[in-house]
Amino acid sequence: MPQSLQIGWIDYGSRDRNKILSVLSLLSASEAVDELGIGVVRDGFADLLFPGISTIQTRAKYFLLVPYIMMELERENNLNPKALLDRLSREEIALIAILKKDNAEGVIGGRAGEELQRKPSSIYWNGICTYGIFKNYSRISLNGYLRAVCAMKREKSLLSAAGHIDKGEGTDDADSMYCSTSGFWRVPLPPENWRESVSIELTNEEAVFLRERIIKSEHSKDSLLAHILRNKLYGVVEYDDILNIGSCLELPEDIRNIYEMAQRFARFIYGANIRYNVILSGEQNKEANEEWDNWYDSVTAGFIQNYDISEAVNRLSLSGRNRARLVPFFDKWKKAVLSGDAAVMDKLIIKREIELKGQERAKLNSENFSWQDGLWLGGGRLQYRFRNFRRMIEDIYNGLGGDKNV
Repeated sequence: MPQSLQIGWIDYGSRDRNKILSVLSLLSASEAVDELGIGVVRDGFADLLFPGISTIQTRAKYFLLVPYIMMELERENNLNPKALLDRLSREEIALIAILKKDNAEGVIGGRAGEELQRKPSSIYWNGICTYGIFKNYSRISLNGYLRAVCAMKREKSLLSAAGHIDKGEGTDDADSMYCSTSGFWRVPLPPENWRESVSIELTNEEAVFLRERIIKSEHSKDSLLAHILRNKLYGVVEYDDILNIGSCLELPEDIRNIYEMAQRFARFIYGANIRYNVILSGEQNKEANEEWDNWYDSVTAGFIQNYDISEAVNRLSLSGRNRARLVPFFDKWKKAVLSGDAAVMDKLIIKREIELKGQERAKLNSENFSWQDGLWLGGGRLQYRFRNFRRMIEDIYNGLGGDKNV
């Protein structure tokens, strides 16, 4: 019987703790598990195709719920950043039970309850900034925002005491109807008692707003995500695989170039992941063996010979250590496949894992690791967060009225 993995850490502070929680959360999503150290390329293409989306997001509603809570907390008095963060955490925990009514799917913390560690504000913060829901283009952190709120309130208090309250100036912002009084947020204002009727589903106003934000934001407007929303290509919610997008949709040249480059890399590196699982099982994994034969036959007719190992690294502007560690591995993998020698390929894969994890942690080098029937590590062919993207599109589509109003 396999032993469960026990993980602990020294709590140096919230910043270190959040980093660890981020990694642990990612490990719960099979697509995010990275046995061969290619995650920086995978994530780079995912950010280009589907910016603002992550593998641990569940429902689109949280892009609105987090600002709703924060705008309320901005009105609180006498709070320092730590107290404000504590209040935010309590409000997010309290929201779990409210959203779980009617057995709603995708409620963050639905199982963990009050023990929830990674909160929606942390999970969705990057997307909230990417779509311009939080109006800050220098990508201030969540903690930085909380400090800024407290600093502004202190300044306002001092000005008020001195009789110099700034009445504010007009704005030409086309989205001013969505701006909060603090100036940080561009979001529809919820009803005063919004918790009484809130659900995990987007309202029509929220769906319209989120769609427009993704289409208009400088950080997402040129992406595949925005193209699909702009052109109302909601049929993607029926797709099972990211490959369906390329075969079923007409894409603008710039978007198609990125998409096809991402798919070439996925095809190229998938063989290494398959081979990893073949080795892991001692060639006992029938699924991996069959998948390997199919992959090898499909790429040796010319794809591997012609694949440019540098195109992904160059397109993503990877440099320094990332580039130095990836390019040699890609080059050696290409040559190993072209050699047709399985022993050469296996030796490379085993060496790669040891370089990344060390002798003791590398599963392929461990006598203590026992393969079990059905086990597959590292996920399948790269999907670039497609399933999370599809869930968001479905939420927006349903919020807009589905077939009735789209």
